[in-house]
Amino acid sequence: MDDSDSPAGLTLAALIGAVVTAFIVTTPILALLLGLNWTQAVLIGGAGSVVAAASASLTARRAEAG
Repeated sequence: MDDSDSPAGLTLAALIGAVVTAFIVTTPILALLLGLNWTQAVLIGGAGSVVAAASASLTARRAEAG
């Protein structure tokens, strides 16, 4: 996949990095601080990290559009 036409320099590697970073941050917080079991924490953390990366991508596209 060619990332040269990605909006605002947002590459595939950056999106994957954002998903992984958000997952690593949110999962322990959900499990240790909020008391969820690890299965719930992984599922919610994974879904939340994908939503965060999608939001960042859409925000970058909107900023580039005008």
